[in-house]
Amino acid sequence: MTGESILVVCAANVCRSPLAELALRRGLGSGSTITVSSAGVRASAGDPICTLVASLHDDDDWTAQAKAHTAREVTAELIEQSTIVLAASREIRGELVRLAPRSRDWMFTIKEAAHLGAGFSSTASDRVVEYVAHLDRARSRAVPLAAPGDIGSRVRRLLGGRTSVDPTSIADRHGSRGHRETVTEVQTSIDTILAQLTGHRRHAS
Repeated sequence: MTGESILVVCAANVCRSPLAELALRRGLGSGSTITVSSAGVRASAGDPICTLVASLHDDDDWTAQAKAHTAREVTAELIEQSTIVLAASREIRGELVRLAPRSRDWMFTIKEAAHLGAGFSSTASDRVVEYVAHLDRARSRAVPLAAPGDIGSRVRRLLGGRTSVDPTSIADRHGSRGHRETVTEVQTSIDTILAQLTGHRRHAS
């Protein structure tokens, strides 16, 4: 897995993307050669990780990484050097495509990757490259994600209506009443992605 890298991007790089970054590192293990990093499309350089994410685990490794995290703004170079880019929302993915259009084939939202990655299995040294190829093939033939419990969403799309929830996105609820819901959505999706990449079903801890 030499040279492979995962970049996670959200808006401010203080909640959704650093949580995904730390969770991916934790799940891949200290011996992994896959590099994981994060950035934000509207980050204020140097901002610390949010306190909720920092407090999710109390082991020394999580605590040290959370304390060391500082927000940074995403660049085209960061995107182009990544094996896969995971965006927190469809809107953010759109901004990344405009920033680095040549890299669009390896950009997915976090939830989209978790959905499209079903059935992936590989022990190859370049498993992230193979994972991207699997996701891209699945994307070309996939049925659009439906919001949980939203039976009428497809009908409303066909009729030109708008749905209230974008099932491919994790909303930015940082600092609001839905903050914990956002954290849970990130954790659940990352657990699924880790299971796909490692071949082992994982449980949040």
